[in-house]
Amino acid sequence: MTGLPSAEQIFAALPDALLIIDENHEIAKVNPVAEHFFGQSAKHLIGDHISNQLQFEDDRLVSALTDKDANVAARRVAVTLKGRQAGLVNFDIHTIPADQRWRIVSIAPLPTDGPVIEQQQGEQDQFSVRAPDILGHEIKNPLAAIKGAAQLLDRSIDQDQRSLTHMIKGEVERIAKLLDRMQSLSTNQPAKLKPVNVHSLIDRARQSIETARNGDLKIGDQFDPSLPEVLVDPDALMQILTNLLANAVDATKDLEQPDIRVITRYSFGASLSVHGSNQMVRLPVEIIVRDNGVGVPPELERDIFSPFVSTKKEGQGLGLALVRKLINDMNGRVRYERSGSAQHTQFVLFLPIATEG
Repeated sequence: MTGLPSAEQIFAALPDALLIIDENHEIAKVNPVAEHFFGQSAKHLIGDHISNQLQFEDDRLVSALTDKDANVAARRVAVTLKGRQAGLVNFDIHTIPADQRWRIVSIAPLPTDGPVIEQQQGEQDQFSVRAPDILGHEIKNPLAAIKGAAQLLDRSIDQDQRSLTHMIKGEVERIAKLLDRMQSLSTNQPAKLKPVNVHSLIDRARQSIETARNGDLKIGDQFDPSLPEVLVDPDALMQILTNLLANAVDATKDLEQPDIRVITRYSFGASLSVHGSNQMVRLPVEIIVRDNGVGVPPELERDIFSPFVSTKKEGQGLGLALVRKLINDMNGRVRYERSGSAQHTQFVLFLPIATEG
């Protein structure tokens, strides 16, 4: 029987990027995965100050790099390597119990099959879509006529069918509110935030989409029932969900077995900095709209949230631009990605919770 592998062999074989830093916060040792992650050889990394190599948006993580007593674990955080964005990682830094003069850093990159679309400085100024364009995209028929027809139907149908006319009138009122919002896009109007149960909004959006398809479509779900309430503008989030679900229906309309589902989950660690302040907002609640359509062509992936970029022959390219605008107004984020199996694509919404426990 051969002997056990040495500590050196184990360190070199571990799948995460590992760095050992000394009491002066300088890199003393790295494993091969770290060399690959940083794109530098051990010769160039060793001796450099850790903060020269790793940068974070979260001030707490920045401080942890040079705090000898800090033992920190962070999940799904954005990292920058010498000015180059390197996506999302799980990050750990802690002292070595056997000798607390040394600390070990562990970095586990997360899959990034699709691009992360984050708000950049000046992004608000770049959103220059004219309100009439968006209104033409969102409103297909005169709202007054639709609401009037629903009110007439109310008088002539059975009580058990009136839930449909009530839904029509509710949707008309929601779109009217959207009209007010779109007319003031250029004014940076603050979102009307309040605590909301995301599952009730998802059910409303799903019912709206399924009813429009005469019951021929069923949208699945995979909910985390323990999710806390989120702090959002309910009308804006309803519009986002409706847009994403409608896109999923279009993407799967030619499939024999379309698979559209909405997933909710709680993810520890995701956060963002609020533009113009030092405040950090945690985004632990995720809503995922997933479908088994062909997805976005690779050449368009990085631009799908830009105005006038569309994968549809007759599309105006305003739906996802509107999604990004509305989610950013609520201090949230949106990401497009391909699932690990590459058989599904999905949009992930990252939302703040209403209260910090």
